Amino acid sequence: MSKEAGNGVLGKLTGSALKFIYRLHISGQDSVPSAGPVIFHIEGDELLSGPALKAVSPRPVQLIVSGALNEVFLGGSQILAGDIALDGFGFGAAEQAIAVLNAGGTVAFVGEQPPLGYLVAASGATIVPVRITGAGGRVRTDPPRPGSRISIVFEAPIQIAVQGDPCALATVQEVAEQVRQARADAQA
Repeated sequence: MSKEAGNGVLGKLTGSALKFIYRLHISGQDSVPSAGPVIFHIEGDELLSGPALKAVSPRPVQLIVSGALNEVFLGGSQILAGDIALDGFGFGAAEQAIAVLNAGGTVAFVGEQPPLGYLVAASGATIVPVRITGAGGRVRTDPPRPGSRISIVFEAPIQIAVQGDPCALATVQEVAEQVRQARADAQA
């Protein structure tokens, strides 16, 4: 599988440009499952967090556009790159993401929308936390200086056994808490 997993020509060009302009430091790619549904939960909402992840992902990934990237592009332009625009509370994005996951694909997002617990409960996907630093400028919507280092760390995968109705708030909250606890335990 290609290390440059952008969707289509625009995604590959974006990945190539990022690799040319910035020093990308990547670790933990080997821990990403090679098959089955995977959610990359990005920690670090900087302008180039999502595009940097797409540039180095060991699997093709569809990015749920939110946070700083959404502020700059207002959602629409990233659809051309094969990504998922965040709409309001994220219901439409959640439906699209679950369809990708149920087909065995990979999605990535920053933040709380759509809810991580819901995506995991509805799809049974493995979560791979990803820490990204250096992907932004002084202001949240500014890119980093050319030549600066962007660090992308793929953490150990987290698999949650979902019990209950994936549409029930209690189930979604329980799954989200299990993910939070697993991440806290891994960092301790």
